[in-house]
Amino acid sequence: MATPAITVEALPAGYGDCLLISCPVGRRTWRLLIDTGPDECLPTLVDRLKAIPLTAQGRRRIDLAVISHIDHDHIGGAARLFADASLKLEFGDIWFNAPSRPVSRGVREGVGLAAVLGTAARGLPWNLAFGGRDGVTGPELFVEIPRKRGEPRITLLSPTRQRLDELYRVWARELPKVKVPAEAEPLATPRSGLDVEALAHRVTPEDRAPANGSSIAFVLEHRGASALLTADAFPSVLQRALAALAASRRQPLPWTPDLIKLSHHGSRANTTTKLLETVQAHHALVSTNGAIFGHPDQEGIARVIAGGAPGCEVWFNFRTPRTEVWASESLQARYAYVARFPAAAGAITTVHLSAKA
Repeated sequence: MATPAITVEALPAGYGDCLLISCPVGRRTWRLLIDTGPDECLPTLVDRLKAIPLTAQGRRRIDLAVISHIDHDHIGGAARLFADASLKLEFGDIWFNAPSRPVSRGVREGVGLAAVLGTAARGLPWNLAFGGRDGVTGPELFVEIPRKRGEPRITLLSPTRQRLDELYRVWARELPKVKVPAEAEPLATPRSGLDVEALAHRVTPEDRAPANGSSIAFVLEHRGASALLTADAFPSVLQRALAALAASRRQPLPWTPDLIKLSHHGSRANTTTKLLETVQAHHALVSTNGAIFGHPDQEGIARVIAGGAPGCEVWFNFRTPRTEVWASESLQARYAYVARFPAAAGAITTVHLSAKA
């Protein structure tokens, strides 16, 4: 098997996100870490990072770490990870958006992480790609990130300045909101007549949570393969940015990345019909065990299989009653998709994206 251009590992990070992405660059491996999941999942991430070979300098190299936004299911283990000297981690850059001035009452984990990154003695880089300022898009709606020769191409799609400023205005009260358990809707099953078309076309509100709207989201491209890494970004922001990017490159829509990590764990408020008209990916990745908020929503997955790319492979990093309904052989045959699940409980879900000429 040829070496993949991009390898995406979705760690079993509970109800959150934790992705480790690898790309071959010359004789070495370029690595990207996106989020840490909630704090209870940190040991799993630590074990995985310990498997990264040491460099000649005795360090484990992460070229880029992205903490997408301040929700606990994305940031929970970040401060402890960056403060853990025993891991011998070396970072090329760390992307994380936080207010530049101290606030009287801050979000505990967001402010705590900002304090860790802001301690010069630790030698941690912080938003170097953005000149030490907030990582946001501008009037063009996307930002091409400078890169070294041979390294992956990254194009920032979210957040906009407006969305990040909306978060800063409510910075002090966002984290407690995301820890409030939400009651999941009762599950239907294929055997009781799951109506995929009705679910896909159901009108549902779009996400309006300020923290989600502040998510750092981007396209990663390497050797002809590409992945759309969305965190919990707003679908409308992604749509506009991708349309602008396509126009600038003089390529038609829909955008066709090899993989999309479904925003907000497959929420119906983020996996919208309009977004899927703009993005047609062969692989759709869902990262959640369904705890707390009951994701993925049935409407979100129904939209992927009814309106997504033909033959789409839908990857779940947990097999739960909420994801098991999509394993139905009759549904897979009817809608020409493939449901993928971890090889075993607690296993890392790995998607390999091949290079293209």
